[in-house]
Amino acid sequence: MGYVYGILPPLPPLRPLEGISPVKPHITLVKVSRPVKVELRYRPFVATVGPVILLPSEARPRYIALRVEPYGEFAALRTLLAAALPGVVEERHAEFKPHLTVYAVRLKRPTSEDLRDAVENARSYVGTSFEVRAIHLLDTTEGSYMPVFTVHLHE
Repeated sequence: MGYVYGILPPLPPLRPLEGISPVKPHITLVKVSRPVKVELRYRPFVATVGPVILLPSEARPRYIALRVEPYGEFAALRTLLAAALPGVVEERHAEFKPHLTVYAVRLKRPTSEDLRDAVENARSYVGTSFEVRAIHLLDTTEGSYMPVFTVHLHE
């Protein structure tokens, strides 16, 4: 792992389960190869948590996450960040799907039964809204998603 620019919603982590570890709830906007401070202007907005998704796919789940809306706001922030960070943004997936990551799945070939309790726990966030007032450069090297630098959003 390395560094990401992301959002830390004011949500408590979920409880651990066997083979499924909670992560600090976060929304990754861009992954970066090294820590770089950035300045940008963007207005605060309200985000809403949607349905549970398994990433990278239902067939091979490594993370349990939830969709977040509005897509346009997250996509615009991502585009601004990428433009402000030439040469350091790392792309793994071509299509951006804004999501709130809440669990890391540590089981090999988990079944839907293995994931049932974690998915139910994650559903407790569905419908939650929060104001996005800042993005953070996060150190993910220890899996702790610790803020290194904060960019406050303002008009």
